[in-house]
Amino acid sequence: MQQIIDHSQTVTLTDSIQRYQKPPPALPLLHVSNQSCEAVIAVQGAHVLQFKPQSTTELLWLSPNAIFAEGTAIRGGIPVCLPWFGVNQKDPSKPKHGFVRNQDWQLSEIHEPDPNTTKLVFTFESGTEDRALFPYPFTAQLQITLSNEIEITLTLHNHSDSDAEFSWALHSYHPVGDLASTAVAGLSGLNYLDNLRGLKPTLQDGNIRFNGEVDRVYESVPVSQQILGQPAITISGHNCETAIVWNPGAENAAAMSDVGEGIHQQFICLERGAAFGNSWVLAPDESRQATLQITGTS
Repeated sequence: MQQIIDHSQTVTLTDSIQRYQKPPPALPLLHVSNQSCEAVIAVQGAHVLQFKPQSTTELLWLSPNAIFAEGTAIRGGIPVCLPWFGVNQKDPSKPKHGFVRNQDWQLSEIHEPDPNTTKLVFTFESGTEDRALFPYPFTAQLQITLSNEIEITLTLHNHSDSDAEFSWALHSYHPVGDLASTAVAGLSGLNYLDNLRGLKPTLQDGNIRFNGEVDRVYESVPVSQQILGQPAITISGHNCETAIVWNPGAENAAAMSDVGEGIHQQFICLERGAAFGNSWVLAPDESRQATLQITGTS
């Protein structure tokens, strides 16, 4: 596993969790190593950057041109898009994918139930400075369980005095050995919103292939989808009924400073969340929870 980073986070770490150092500008990152896997997690955004089970290859993709700077989204891994996914539908001038991925979360708990498993709990509490973007105070908690698979449980709590609408996604990037022969299964027969055609509803007929830019949102999806390729990966979600499939294509990738020319052939995004028609509306003092699992199958 490529060693990346760390500096200065005041938490008590177990023997399985270490810190990395990188020349400035550096961000606090943690390296987890147990008998089942290795992983790297950024404190900014509670962002899982890398995950490699002992039994298979890396299951997450991190851009070779990722930017590690305070307040800047990191390209790759599993960014947390919250309290809205994508372009804010009510005010497109607001930052894409919300604001929690660009802020530090509090690492509040580390637990190792056995030598094969490490659990970390991160908490984010919206502050007064966030109210201009999202007027509803809320808390987000992310429990990350690392073993021979990744399991992430997101819990949202609405602290406001009125109903609050949240849309969100765990925006997972996955490596592919050969984009031309890669496919996504488990969504055939569903309509998707095509972001390349103004969110026009379109029927998915068969597996998803990547012959150019792909940017699609599938609502009310089955529990599991599969990436067919090398590596083969299964993504399962509980109470996160939206799936998003994305690859920027050659032209867009070349224009992105944290991706670059030809790099689009290295990855696809197969995400789960609750967006568009599956968005969550939480009543005052209501909490809701969802879980994502990522498993290598070869």
